[in-house]
Amino acid sequence: MSIAWNIHTYTQLPSTQDYVRELAEEGLPEGTVVQAMTQTKGRGRQGRNWISPLGNLYMSFILQPNCTPAVAGQISFVAALAVSAAIDEVIAPGYKKTLKWPNDILIDGKKCAGILIESILDKKNQLRALAVGIGVNILSTPEHAIGLQQVGKGDQIPIHPFRDLLLSHISAYYNHWKDKGFSDIRNHWLAQAHGRDGPVRVTLSDGVFEGIFKDLDKDGALVVTLPDGTERRVNAGDVFFDI
Repeated sequence: MSIAWNIHTYTQLPSTQDYVRELAEEGLPEGTVVQAMTQTKGRGRQGRNWISPLGNLYMSFILQPNCTPAVAGQISFVAALAVSAAIDEVIAPGYKKTLKWPNDILIDGKKCAGILIESILDKKNQLRALAVGIGVNILSTPEHAIGLQQVGKGDQIPIHPFRDLLLSHISAYYNHWKDKGFSDIRNHWLAQAHGRDGPVRVTLSDGVFEGIFKDLDKDGALVVTLPDGTERRVNAGDVFFDI
């Protein structure tokens, strides 16, 4: 069943993610969407600033997947496939689109979109809802990034129709995940994975290590083969492929 999206659009917000978290904590249902044309305090993973000039897509929405907080991390891959599918409908031939673990979409190696997943827990630490934030560069492009208008088929890419296209793909992949589980999502993500079978450097809170990006495990952790042939799984961290 398709998600009944209820979209709230604002000229400016500090952060769509912060606002949708508030709405989720107040009990608003799955499908609630908050979109802002600009953000003054947009953020990505680990509290990093997300530069939010006019002309791009900034939105966050509520999902209620009825799963454990650990399993909910798989939604990052569901969202990445949805963003990828939406981009496929507007991008011109000749550009290479890849998915960078855990939450970025790249075009020709430059960041085009990012995803932020945050859990809202109840008093028993059970998952009440997810706040899913997505930013897509369309018309305005931060330094060292890329926008869809630069790689589009020639026509202007309007923000709201692209938003609706993306939400349609979110609904489809989310329902596929609920019906079939993570295995198929994982395989589709790996088929577009950035840097697979190549060198990777992983930065964690307790240090840095290097190896070869080989796989995703059944839960979505990055599987890295170390120089001594052993494997290490990474659930959270910063990864760098151009080393």
